[in-house]
Amino acid sequence: MSRSTTDESAAKSAYADATMTNPDRELIAEVAYQLWVLRARPIGSPEVDWYRAEQELKNNTRPQAA
Repeated sequence: MSRSTTDESAAKSAYADATMTNPDRELIAEVAYQLWVLRARPIGSPEVDWYRAEQELKNNTRPQAA
């Protein structure tokens, strides 16, 4: 398996089990990493992915693991 597939699976299972109203920093970091990967790993602006990860987790808008 490639790293991105493994990381994506881990992130999906982590946020599927977490309390979405108050996600912890580790969970936000995992989701932010996946968002960064999906944006083709641009240089700079990590706060963009962090903020989006926080919002998606708090609003429960992340897709659940299949």
